[in-house]
Amino acid sequence: MMKKFKGFTLIELLVVIAIIALLLAIVMPALSLAKEKAKNLSCRANVRSLALALRLYSEQTNGKLFSYYDGLYLNQLTDHIGELNKVRYCPSTKVDESVTSTSWGSSRTSWTWARGVQEPEHGSYGLNGWLYAYPDDYDNSWVESKVNLERKSFPNTLQARSSAQVPVFFDAIWVDAWPQDTDTVQSSLNLDIGHSGNDRPVTNHIRRLLIRRHRGGSNLSFLDGHVESVKLEKLWSLKWHREYMQFHDEKLRDDNRTPIYIKE
Repeated sequence: MMKKFKGFTLIELLVVIAIIALLLAIVMPALSLAKEKAKNLSCRANVRSLALALRLYSEQTNGKLFSYYDGLYLNQLTDHIGELNKVRYCPSTKVDESVTSTSWGSSRTSWTWARGVQEPEHGSYGLNGWLYAYPDDYDNSWVESKVNLERKSFPNTLQARSSAQVPVFFDAIWVDAWPQDTDTVQSSLNLDIGHSGNDRPVTNHIRRLLIRRHRGGSNLSFLDGHVESVKLEKLWSLKWHREYMQFHDEKLRDDNRTPIYIKE
C-alpha cells in the first residue's frame, strides 16, 4: 500500500505568498524611513563639522573669513577638518568622480568644481556667500554694488549679531549662494533637478537650496554652532545677510498658491 504525502494546496501557497507580500509592504517603508533618518543625521553631522572648521579658521583670523577669490572653501578649511572626504558629501547624494568639468549638482548628485584646481572637487553643501571677505582691489559688482555689499556682508563672523539665525553651510546644488529677501521661486521649478540657470548678478540664489533631498527640508549649520533642519518654505525666515528682511510665513511659489515642496 502506497503512503500518501500531504502537501500544500495551491490556495494555501497563494495565501502564504500574500501574507509575505503584506508583511513586506508594511516593513519596507519603515526600513526606508529609518535609512533616510540615518542619512539625515549623518548629513547634519557633516554641516556641523564644516561649521566648526570655519569657526576654528575664523578664530585664527580674528573673525575675518577668506575671500571669495581665494578658491573653493573646502581647500581653505582642509587643515581644520579631520575627514574632509567624508564630510563634504551628503549621504543622500551620489558622487560621480568621472565628471571633470565644473557642473551643477542636483537633489541626489554632487556638484563639481574645476576652476583653478589640479583635480576637480566635488561636494553636496554650499556656503553662505555673505560671509566671504571682499577685498577692495577686486570688482565685486556682480554680487552687489560696493556700498550695498559693505552693508549686507558680515565683516566679522565672531561678532555677527543674531548668530543663531545666520546660516553657514547647507544642502545645496552649488558651492555657495547669496540669498536675498526678494528671492522668488518659479512655479515650474523641479526640486529633483534643482535650479541650474544663469543667476548672475545675484538673483534668486535661494533656489540653490531648493532640492528634494531630506523630505522637504534642508540641513543648515549656523554661526553660533547649532544645526537645524529647516523646511524649504521657511528658508526666508533666516538672517542671510545683515540687512535681510526675514519672512516668517511659509513662502509659496510665484503663482501665490503652489507650495514649494509638494509631498508625493
